Amino acid sequence: MMKRTIPNIIKNGLCLGCGLCEAIHKPECTMRINSRGFYVPTFKSDTVYEQDRIIPRICPGVNIISDTSKNHTSIWGNVEMVSNAWAADDVIRQKSSSGGITSALAIYLLESKQVDAILHVGVKEDDYLHNRLFVSKTKEEVLRNNSSRYAPAAVFNGIKDILDDAPETTYAFVGKPCDIAGIQNFLRAFPQYTGRIRYFLSIFCAGMPSYNATERALATFKKHEKPISLRYRGDGWPGYFTAMYRNGTSCRMTYNDSWGKILGRDLGFRCKICPDGIGLLADISSGDSWNTKDGYPDFTEAKGKNFCFIRTKSGVELFESARRYGYIVTEQLDVNTVKDMQRYQYNRRHLVGWRVAAVQLMTGGILHFKGLGYYKTALHSDFAKGAKDAVGTAKRLLKARRNGQ
Repeated sequence: MMKRTIPNIIKNGLCLGCGLCEAIHKPECTMRINSRGFYVPTFKSDTVYEQDRIIPRICPGVNIISDTSKNHTSIWGNVEMVSNAWAADDVIRQKSSSGGITSALAIYLLESKQVDAILHVGVKEDDYLHNRLFVSKTKEEVLRNNSSRYAPAAVFNGIKDILDDAPETTYAFVGKPCDIAGIQNFLRAFPQYTGRIRYFLSIFCAGMPSYNATERALATFKKHEKPISLRYRGDGWPGYFTAMYRNGTSCRMTYNDSWGKILGRDLGFRCKICPDGIGLLADISSGDSWNTKDGYPDFTEAKGKNFCFIRTKSGVELFESARRYGYIVTEQLDVNTVKDMQRYQYNRRHLVGWRVAAVQLMTGGILHFKGLGYYKTALHSDFAKGAKDAVGTAKRLLKARRNGQ
């Protein structure tokens, strides 16, 4: 059996670059961007790197723990309530990547004083490319960083400092499903922070592209200068990949061209075997409620709309309260229609059990994923497709070992 250690996590391409290593072990550890354009931890001490016992227990690359598996009612996991929704404020809806539901809920939590601040990822100041975790305490601050960032972020490298510097502050956390797993693992390991993060809001995720992928997308514009700002989506739905330049000019490409042809084709190995792209651990998870055509998503520009899976009792209370006070608009949604608007996630939920099984066999069980329901859904998948996926995963794992990612 392969031990769950930092070297083995990295060697097998399972590191997500989340920043927890730095948060726990600074200044012995810092996050750096490797040649492939992903964050990885760098340690000054081989002793910490090889013998640490904390990170192997909380790393979201290998640890995702759900306690709601007995309540999984469908392929989509535990769902108390399902609905289409969007921000009631048209400005928020237009500016956001889809319907602005997460921003609207975050603003409601702030203005109703249920939390003091929002933890969410945005682009660094005076930087078009690199991301970091922000603490937003006003509507304006939330909206400054409310658009999708299809590139890495060392989300948690400063999380202990944030929580320690303001010990009375309460938060809602917004992030990818793996970020939700990471912060919940951290809170279990450090119970002194219990109760500080009161809500977990997740966005559906199809994988995290590298920084190199963003640079390749920008290179298609054939500009001889770096942009001063970059939006991956937003200002419409799905919105355009848009770069602004110092002379006032801009270049853009469609979502189908940016994500479909460049960004979405450069994901790390861990994203390929992700057991949770749908926010199973969140209070509320949301994604694009795409219009569909011939059983598949239609990316024609339209007014943004989210579908929402409300997964917990506190999530239901938040969602209904935000609707009642006019922050969000809701619309009935048949859960059976989600598979057409989210065909990729639907297919992945059926096949990911095969991928996880392949990794477990090749590593002697390094992954500690619990209560996610993927083996149950794999039983309903096409056996031939599942076996093919398992073999492909094995080949990708060998390649990840050779490449060091």
